[in-house]
Amino acid sequence: MAPLPRVKCYFDVVCPNSWITIQALTSHNSLFEHIDFEPVCDFKIGILHNAQIWNQRRQVHNSRLWKSKKEVPERSESAESLSDMGILQKIDERGKQLIECERVDAPVDWKKTYKSAISRGSVVPQLFLTSIRERYPDLYEPAIHHLGNRLWNKRLPVHYGCHMSTVSRELGIPFKNAEDIVARLSSPENRSILHNNCKTAVDFKLTEAPGLILTTDDGETIKVDTINDIFDDNIMISKLSSTSSGCVIEQKMSANRL
Repeated sequence: MAPLPRVKCYFDVVCPNSWITIQALTSHNSLFEHIDFEPVCDFKIGILHNAQIWNQRRQVHNSRLWKSKKEVPERSESAESLSDMGILQKIDERGKQLIECERVDAPVDWKKTYKSAISRGSVVPQLFLTSIRERYPDLYEPAIHHLGNRLWNKRLPVHYGCHMSTVSRELGIPFKNAEDIVARLSSPENRSILHNNCKTAVDFKLTEAPGLILTTDDGETIKVDTINDIFDDNIMISKLSSTSSGCVIEQKMSANRL
């Protein structure tokens, strides 16, 4: 039987939930046609998300002001309906709650590690992975796991260029090339790619990492709420049946679980 649809995972390596999701996906990659990991910055998503909130509110306000002057009235969303859509949640109010996944062990003492990571306010790990993906695509997924293990299992820092230089050499990248990668981490190209990934994540109504998006054979995209939902047959059949034959999907799900 054919594998399940392609999965795109928007992840932040310094987010414990992203690390859990990455491990769960890669350890069960036979279930999917393809897994694509897109690096994002959790707080960048929050900033763009909040900007989108204010843009929505401004559009609602302007719509109410000018509605009577327009020849063809446009439908505007109320603040209440926007709240129902889940786009009025503020990043500074949500905190970080660890997801529980029985297929993956949670990082030990994750709160302390996470607090230390976000206190640095660094996007170096995300920019590093963006650069590795462009220059050494074969090392991209190994680099994700290497960084994750360094931070969450060994509890070593990943916040500065010197740390990325060490990681590069541990991945087998020659010293000169490793130093060149570090020197160009904050290049406009890397920052643009990271920004666009975060913007795309927000367009999918994601408010924080990780985010999981399925792409069906018909090219339709389906948002999955958590990694646990991907391994729940009932939830997946329900989501996929909205775009395909329920009987076919159920047979495919059962075959993939064998």
